[in-house]
Amino acid sequence: MAGAAFVTGLALLPTVAGAASYSVRSEVDATRVGVEDQIQLTITMEGSGGPDTVALPALTNLRVVGGPYESTQVSIINGRMTQARSWTYALQPQAEGRAEVGTVTAGEETAPAIAIDVVAGSVRPPQPQRRRDPFGMDPFGRDPFEELLGRRREPRAEPKVLIEAAPSRRSLRVGEPLLLTYNLYTQVAVSDLNFKEAPQFAGFWTEELERPQTPPSGEAATREGEPYRRFPVLRKLLFPTRAGTLTIPAATFRIGLPARGFFDEGQVVERTTRPVTVTVEPLPAVPGFTGAVGRFQARATLDRETLPLGDAALLRLRVEGTGNLKWVDRPPPVEVAGAKVYPPQVKSDFDVTPQGIRGSRTWEFVVVPETTGTLEVPPLRFSYFDPKAEKVVAAETTPLSLRVEGGTVAAGAVAPPGAVAAGGGALPLRADLDPSVLAVPSLGGRTVAALAALVLLGHAGLWGAGLVRGAFRRVGGHTTPVRSVRAALRDIERAGRPGMTKEQAAALLDKGLHEAFGDLDDGDGSEKARAVRALLSEVHFVRYAPQLGDYSETLRDLAARAGAAVRRWA
Repeated sequence: MAGAAFVTGLALLPTVAGAASYSVRSEVDATRVGVEDQIQLTITMEGSGGPDTVALPALTNLRVVGGPYESTQVSIINGRMTQARSWTYALQPQAEGRAEVGTVTAGEETAPAIAIDVVAGSVRPPQPQRRRDPFGMDPFGRDPFEELLGRRREPRAEPKVLIEAAPSRRSLRVGEPLLLTYNLYTQVAVSDLNFKEAPQFAGFWTEELERPQTPPSGEAATREGEPYRRFPVLRKLLFPTRAGTLTIPAATFRIGLPARGFFDEGQVVERTTRPVTVTVEPLPAVPGFTGAVGRFQARATLDRETLPLGDAALLRLRVEGTGNLKWVDRPPPVEVAGAKVYPPQVKSDFDVTPQGIRGSRTWEFVVVPETTGTLEVPPLRFSYFDPKAEKVVAAETTPLSLRVEGGTVAAGAVAPPGAVAAGGGALPLRADLDPSVLAVPSLGGRTVAALAALVLLGHAGLWGAGLVRGAFRRVGGHTTPVRSVRAALRDIERAGRPGMTKEQAAALLDKGLHEAFGDLDDGDGSEKARAVRALLSEVHFVRYAPQLGDYSETLRDLAARAGAAVRRWA
């Protein structure tokens, strides 16, 4: 955006918050003046942490005839950059005798009073009259600065100040960091520094570096045989995103120079950097390489070593180092034989440094065992390009073991469909474990006889067969009691209500879907089978996912969809 300012009085060099360090002073341009003369009073506050304004001190035998004129400037004193604010007044003596500018107070700092001797007439040296225009076309007469202070303003010389864009390197790979520093070279004080038009870094991904907490010291530098003080005013970290010859465009800055007096409004000059060209080489094409450039280490951990079947473990893959890790959002593939691994959650902790982005990225996978016994998490490989070695290398984790115990579902848990016990055969579904549905009593001899009699009577009552058939429905290739469908709807409705954990709600949804649809054949490609399997997959993910947010809305949506599926197909 044109005119976007990134410095005001070089404000990109802040001091530490709360660390007040400032001073105040007052000065006049003469301590002996005539009653017809005027005096220029300047109050200056240097440093940081002071008040926003400084009040005009008490005046004796003086009155204000102009001002205050406020200015901000940056000065170079003993090789260090300091910021100052000034308030300038024009004062007129009222009578001959003693006059005084009182004590100046700024917060806890003060500047002493200044005594002034006022004499008769004027003691300012006479100034030569400006030669009048022979054609009478000088309507303004004398310079107002001469009228007020009795001397003429000196014309400004061309300020010796310039800006340079300095890259840390001219040749690099895609994804390697390049530190671009904008340096100010100056022989004069600078009060303002802005981009006239912010540059666009086409072909680069940019990161801002933290600004220093204290103003940097300028260092001596020579340009074209002349001495300057050099100050780094802005730094950017650039990462090329494509190979080829890339150009960092020229940037134009507007540089403000402070006023030199009451009637001087200061000056603004423009300086433009030279374009910077860099050569970017491509990265090698290697299978499994995701584009990470730098140096990294990888470590995998499990949140537990042993768990009952039906519970879930959390597998964390942490990659840390320095480079462009912030780019990488795709982890290496994770497969654990005998377990279901859900897509990961991602956590990041980064710090931008001149050498690159330093920090870590952690992927958290939910692992749900489907069998008992010892499961092995194989070594995980994180590939990256090492600029020093000039090749793609891999950081590899150590293998991990997870022991899964028990052959039944843990209390309050639901085993994923298709889970297989260590001894072979499908694990019973939670709906199949419901005693109200599957309880088979032990029958004695009398009971068998009674049943036989009832069977004979039943042959005489075939007219009621329609009522018996009406109490069952065909679902998934098997007959499901209507009461199971109703129980499923009750569980699903309860799951959508508030007041329970996501694990409890997801367990109810899982139970309700299995009560209504049973164990769906993986080879069934019908619309019903696809929809129910998709619902179960989402339910399992919510149940075993880390608690990283509020899942209530997601659970309500799943409950509504599960209820609609049961009403439509069960």
